[in-house]
Amino acid sequence: MDDSELVRRARLGDKEAFGELAARHGTAMYRYARRMLRDDGMAEDCMQDALASALTSMGRFRGESTVRTWLFGILTHTVRRRMRDMTRHPEQELPREVAVGGAADRANDPAAAAQAHDLLEALEIALADLPDLQRACWILAEVERMPYADVARVQATTVGAVRGAVHRARMNLGRRLEPWR
Repeated sequence: MDDSELVRRARLGDKEAFGELAARHGTAMYRYARRMLRDDGMAEDCMQDALASALTSMGRFRGESTVRTWLFGILTHTVRRRMRDMTRHPEQELPREVAVGGAADRANDPAAAAQAHDLLEALEIALADLPDLQRACWILAEVERMPYADVARVQATTVGAVRGAVHRARMNLGRRLEPWR
């Protein structure tokens, strides 16, 4: 069943259809929120808030974009609100945990696993230092593979602004990760 059929059914009150939409797009949405907020708990909270908002506003989805783009737009607003709240009411920073990909080929090579962990940690640190728009656009375009037009809708900006933000993010990340080449 495609997303548009799930939306139609969710509008009619089918909670399972909405659950399927959340399952399809939730992992990517969580990845985005986690990288923007750098905190698992806050990312989960934003995901729940965004999905609850999507459920209550399902009737307002007009189909002018994909469901995925619409969901990411709601999540982006939720994440931005959380980031504003964090700057107004800073909490004590907790130690950062960086998830390490456990590829099977690295399982037998501790040196490769350590190097992959270090590279991932360097990337996460470099991403955290990017301005919010650059980080958001880069994650959506490069990690989530969204077309620039969809990223522009999610970020409420123009395709040109997205193209520029992604370019600047690539340049900044390239400089920061130069030692890894």
